Amino acid sequence: MTPTVSVEAVFSVGSNCGDRVDHVEKGLKWLSSVLFDCRCSHIYATPDCHGSCCEYMNAVVKGSTSLTPRELENMCKEYEISMGRDDSARKAGNVPVDIDLVVYDNRILRKKDFSSEFFIIGYSCI
Repeated sequence: MTPTVSVEAVFSVGSNCGDRVDHVEKGLKWLSSVLFDCRCSHIYATPDCHGSCCEYMNAVVKGSTSLTPRELENMCKEYEISMGRDDSARKAGNVPVDIDLVVYDNRILRKKDFSSEFFIIGYSCI
């Protein structure tokens, strides 16, 4: 039997509509069911980085996984859709929940997110 290799993955979680704190908390809970040794930042507010919508509630999650980046990203997009992030929400600029894989196995996958305030605040806490 081949041993399972586990790597560290870091995600940003955000919401800009509805009960934003609840949406982020549910996203954190979902990620904690997907990752091992999960650690989460506190939930905090940041302005919309495009300046067009209300502020976001955000958090950053770090944990271990044996899944590939593609598998993780696909799972995140499926979760977002299940929470209401569909085409009509996107057109309206509503983000019930957004979960992005930012760092995987010490590789920065989303450089713009990695250097953004909404990520740095939470990343510095975990």
